[in-house]
Amino acid sequence: MTNDISPGDVIRLEGLDLPPGARFHYIHNGEIRLRAMIAPANRQEARGSIIFSPGRTEFIEKYFEFTEDLIERGFAVLILDPRGQGLSERILDDPIKSYVETFDDYVDDFAFAAKVFKNDLPRPHIVAGHSMGGIIALQSILGGSLNPAACVLSAPMLAVHDLDTPIMPYALKLLSWLGMSKKNLPFQNQRSGLPVSFKINKLTSDPNRYQLWATYFENHKRLRLGPPTYGWICAAMKAMKFVNDNARHLKIPTLMVAAGADPIVVPSSIEKFAEEAGADYLNIPGALHEILIEQDKYRDQFWAGFDAFLEKHAL
Repeated sequence: MTNDISPGDVIRLEGLDLPPGARFHYIHNGEIRLRAMIAPANRQEARGSIIFSPGRTEFIEKYFEFTEDLIERGFAVLILDPRGQGLSERILDDPIKSYVETFDDYVDDFAFAAKVFKNDLPRPHIVAGHSMGGIIALQSILGGSLNPAACVLSAPMLAVHDLDTPIMPYALKLLSWLGMSKKNLPFQNQRSGLPVSFKINKLTSDPNRYQLWATYFENHKRLRLGPPTYGWICAAMKAMKFVNDNARHLKIPTLMVAAGADPIVVPSSIEKFAEEAGADYLNIPGALHEILIEQDKYRDQFWAGFDAFLEKHAL
C-alpha cells in the first residue's frame, strides 16, 4: 500500500535539514497517488501524534519547522500532500490548476493516510490543520471519518473575505454549473504558480520565512499551483457550509486560532464557530493568515496557546 520514495520526491533546500527521523512515502487511495511524511517523536514513549492537513497550494516541506516544534514536544507527526498539490497526484491535465470535485475527496484521503500509518501514530491522536486543511480536519471529525482525542486549527477557512457577500456564492455556483468549473478565477495574482513579491503578500509579515516558502516554488516547478478554479471554490463553499452548520456537534476538545489581521479568512467566523462548538479560541492580533510561518512574536503566541490547551485537557 506504501511505496518507497525516490530522492527527487523529497524537495531539499540548501542548509535546511529534514526533521529528525522523517520518512516519506507514496500511498495509493484508489487511483490517486498521495505523498506523505511520518516523523517520530523524540522520546521512546511518545506523547501522542499530530495528524496534520495543510492549506491550499501547500506541501509537506513548508511544515518542516512546525514538525520539529511538535517533535520537540514529544509528538509523532503525519503530514499529507493533499491531492492536486505538492507532490501528490494532480487532478487535471494542467498541473497548475487548483481543482477538486468535492472536499469529500480530501477528507477520504486524509482518513485513509491516518489508517495506513496507524502503527506509526501513537495515541492520543490530535487532528490539526491550517486554512483549507482546517476545514478538511473539521469535516473529517464531524462526518465521522476520524475520531481523534482533540483538534487544533490555525486560521481555519470557515469564511473567506472575498466570498463574504450575499450574491458572490450564487454567482460562482452558476458560472461553475455553466461549464466554468475547471477554469481559474479571474483577477488572481498567483496565476503561474509563482509567488508574488513579499510587499504585496497576504500570508506573513516575516520576510525570511516568506522567502524560504517562495524559494520552493521558484526552484521546483512541480510544487507550483495557480489560483483556485470555480470548481474548487464551489467545493470549498459546500464544505464550509457543512462544517459551520454542524459546529454544535463538535464534541472533542478543540483549539481554534485566528490571525487577527488575516486578509484571507474572516477572523470573526472562527470566533463564532468556537462559541457554537464550545471550543477554546485564541486570536493573535496583528498576525497575517499564515500564523505558522509568521514572525516569532506571533508564532510564540500560537505555541503558548497550544501548550496551554494541551495542559488544560491533559494531553
